[in-house]
Amino acid sequence: MTEKKLASTLQPAAQTQLARNLWAVPGLRAVQRFMLVAPIMVPFFAHYGQDLQAILLLESIYACVVLVMELPSGYLADRLGRVTVLRLGALFWSSSWLLLLGVNDFSGLVLFEIFTGLGSSLLSGADLALLYDSERALQHGESARSNRTVRNLFVVGMAAEGLAALSATALLMFSGIELVILLQAICGVSVLLASLLLLEPPVRRGQLRSLSDEWEALWQVLSALWQQSTLMRRLLGALCLWPLVNFLTIWLTQAVWVELELTLVHFGWIWCILQVVAALTGQLAHRVETWLGAYGTIQVIGVTALAGITVLAIGQLVWALAGAGLLFAARGVFAVLFMDALNWRIDGDYRATINSLIGFGLRLGFVIAASIFGLVFDVMGLWATVLSLLLLAVLVFAGLLLPLARQLR
Repeated sequence: MTEKKLASTLQPAAQTQLARNLWAVPGLRAVQRFMLVAPIMVPFFAHYGQDLQAILLLESIYACVVLVMELPSGYLADRLGRVTVLRLGALFWSSSWLLLLGVNDFSGLVLFEIFTGLGSSLLSGADLALLYDSERALQHGESARSNRTVRNLFVVGMAAEGLAALSATALLMFSGIELVILLQAICGVSVLLASLLLLEPPVRRGQLRSLSDEWEALWQVLSALWQQSTLMRRLLGALCLWPLVNFLTIWLTQAVWVELELTLVHFGWIWCILQVVAALTGQLAHRVETWLGAYGTIQVIGVTALAGITVLAIGQLVWALAGAGLLFAARGVFAVLFMDALNWRIDGDYRATINSLIGFGLRLGFVIAASIFGLVFDVMGLWATVLSLLLLAVLVFAGLLLPLARQLR
């Protein structure tokens, strides 16, 4: 049965229940992304007696868990249902933060990172797929799009991250890190509660088969997606590599701030402002595309990001802050438009899998690129690393974004 036929069978009562997903899924994303500990990660782990070497090891454990689980989690969401996988992910996520209330050694933090990684991988991709399925079902399977799905999730996520950064700064000014951890645990439980509000839309699900049959079916889908068109290949490549440039730049931006002697107390509110900038540009992304067209919008994204990286290398704090603003502005427009372009073009039966595939490619690229840029940083210093990243950004822009823009024109 097609998506359109399945959607047409919805009764008015079921439509009302399904419409709840339109605010429940962004609500789940908001409480998950309300990470009070994100802007104070090093002091957070230091509270548990861990030095920098131990912190890097813990973060590596988390990255490995997410990398291994990224594709399987999306595939399970397509086979078992988005809501089932989201609730399982929410259970792991909530358990990880509750675990922190009793952790007092390194082994406990390892378990925390494993649970967090499992929760993060199960939640990512499935939430976007559920929101797309719900919106399509409520539109009775019609092809018309409201362009709300990706935009809403991105804007809500960025706003939550910004508010969390500002809240963490305020909490640390008037209390200790213990209160931050307690409130973070409450937010973790809120993710599980939000998942209980979700309803599975009436879309066709495949059945779990033997491992060899499942792998063959998945490989056929991914091969067909890759061979579908040059545009799709460039779109997939851009969604893996351009966010990689953004993540590496964000890492270097904070290093530049430290080099230019920006005090730690300012990190929280500056980070909040940057998240708000990305949220606002994400909210305006489709209007920008309407004004400039796909060709002009992609050019603006690339030029803005390249300008942001360039001014980072000037070596003055004001320019470094301005560069960060440009990068986050370009990030907002890119994330909304490119993820929407992908999800609009793919089949609902494998939507979560393909979204997880993008996450897998991005994380794998980050593991490889971060080690290379880390070596450049150790051997040649910060400013040479910034210039190396600028070179990588130019290559991705010229090799992927510009050809994609010309094709869309």
